Amino acid sequence: MATVLAVLTSGRRQGFTSRLLAAAVAGLESVDGVSADVLHTHDFGFGPCDSCFACVRDPAHVCVLDDDFGRGGEGEIFQRLQNANGLLIADPVHNWSPSASARLFIERCYPFIWSGGLRGMPAGSISCASNQGMQREAMRELCKWLFGLRTRYVGGLDAHVAQFDAASQQASALGTALGKAALRDAQRGRDKWSDTDCFTHYATQAPWNALEPYIENLTRGAMMASKSVMQEALADETFENPEAVEHLKLAQEEFQHTIPYYHVGDMEQANASLVKASAHWTKATWLEFLQDQVIGADQPENYRPLPDEDD
Repeated sequence: MATVLAVLTSGRRQGFTSRLLAAAVAGLESVDGVSADVLHTHDFGFGPCDSCFACVRDPAHVCVLDDDFGRGGEGEIFQRLQNANGLLIADPVHNWSPSASARLFIERCYPFIWSGGLRGMPAGSISCASNQGMQREAMRELCKWLFGLRTRYVGGLDAHVAQFDAASQQASALGTALGKAALRDAQRGRDKWSDTDCFTHYATQAPWNALEPYIENLTRGAMMASKSVMQEALADETFENPEAVEHLKLAQEEFQHTIPYYHVGDMEQANASLVKASAHWTKATWLEFLQDQVIGADQPENYRPLPDEDD
């Protein structure tokens, strides 16, 4: 039996978003062997992450906050998410973006970044707008957040109530697709899902692609390897930890390959190269700024693992 955690983040229990989620749940449960576990975030008491980093230091990577999401991994939301084979978030568009409740839910999934517990989990999203719209922008944002958790994005629905009947049918189809993916997850076990797999999947099968924003971030908009933050850090000698400096050099060396691939449109190679560069960049910054000064723990093995030497 497979279970999909269907999360409603709207404050309105009988609104347009909840009705779209109901259609998606019907699609989910049309797949034999699949059930929906419907969770309404407004029924639970939990607040934002307080940056204690206990979930990083703890080998089990659970949340220690004493609320419905945490409790050392015994919080109800944590347990229901941990036991699911798929995740669907149905969210109203607020201020041209996802709601605060959706952002809060994703933020509290922070421990799963370190454990890798959601890596490869089938996931989808519904963004529903009723006025100005921006449902596509909100959908992309939810997609980005689900990428950060390394879930496998099955699909997203950008719905406006002006086309509600059609959106209901699309929600049902999304639910069916997610249900089939969740059933495979339950029957076969979760697929191995590397960072390269994730970057490539989102580049080809999702409404948000990490490649260009990541390059833009690393170059502060210049889109040139010579203008990268790694290059500037090397030139300014801002890193002192010897091991961090070595990873910084490797990050910049690899990034010099990423940019040409990007500019000639070879997105497969650009993504693969960026994964290597960003893994070394992550390791460098972790060693220099986080390991001893802030977190007090080694970098978890599931978080941005370094590429194999043979890659």
